[in-house]
Amino acid sequence: MRGVVLGILAGSALAFGSTAANAGITVNTCDSNLNSCSTNDQTIPIVQSTLAWSDSNVDSPTFSSTILFTNTVAGNYWVSVETSTPDLLYTALSITPITGSGSLVYSGGPTPAITLLGPASLGVGQYNLTFSGNAPNGGAASGSVTFRLSAVPEPATWAMMLLGFGAIGFAMRRRRRPALAQIA
Repeated sequence: MRGVVLGILAGSALAFGSTAANAGITVNTCDSNLNSCSTNDQTIPIVQSTLAWSDSNVDSPTFSSTILFTNTVAGNYWVSVETSTPDLLYTALSITPITGSGSLVYSGGPTPAITLLGPASLGVGQYNLTFSGNAPNGGAASGSVTFRLSAVPEPATWAMMLLGFGAIGFAMRRRRRPALAQIA
C-alpha cells in the first residue's frame, strides 16, 4: 500500500511539474522585396508556428523570396504554405539548414497551397525558407507558412496515462480477493 501511495505522489509531481512544449520559429531577416514577415506561435490546441509574409509590390508575374528563420524546438514538423491572394500560385518551396539539420523541398506544378506530406525532421538552428511562384495580376501578394509539431506525448501526458493504468490495476487487484469455498 505504501508503494502505491508513493507511486501516485511521484506520478502527480511529474505530471504537474511538466510544462507544455513551445513552438519555436522566429524570423531573423526577410528579403528586401518583402514588406513584412512575422511569426505567431501557439501551443493550444496544437503546437505550431505560423510565419506570415506580405509583398505590396510584385513587379512581374513571377516572384521569389527568402526568409531566414531560427527554430528552437527540434522535432518532426508538418509544413504547409497558403495564400489569401487570389490567383497567386506557388511553384517551389525549400527549407535548407544553415546551422541545423534536415531540409524540405517542393517543386511541382503551380498551386495555391503546398502541404509537405510526412513529418520532416528539423533540428535546432537557422534555416533559409525560399519560395517562388506566379502572381498573374502583379500588385500585392501575401501568404503564410505553418509549422506544426507532430503529436508526441509530453512527460505530463505519459505520467497521467501511467498513473491511470496503475489506478485501474490497483482497483482490479482489490476486487479479485478469492472467496473461500466452504465444505458442507
